[in-house]
Amino acid sequence: MGNTQDSESRVEAAFARLERAAATLVREKQQGDFEANAAAVGSDLAAENAALKSELENLRGKYDALKKKTQTVSGRLDQSIDQLSMILEQ
Repeated sequence: MGNTQDSESRVEAAFARLERAAATLVREKQQGDFEANAAAVGSDLAAENAALKSELENLRGKYDALKKKTQTVSGRLDQSIDQLSMILEQ
């Protein structure tokens, strides 16, 4: 679970940076400084976007692996319960 929490923390931090960048863009646009910094901020946002997409794919892979393990464990538990039920019925 530590890896999941770490990943979630990194994603939350990335979202916070994106929100700050968006707020900066809005403020600069309102002040007329938008054009001067738009290219730099756009580049930063593109990098953040790529990092978030990569992190999302990583988390999806972990989720799929965990889901598969959960299904396996669930099936084995169901079999064990069925076997115990048959033993108790005898």
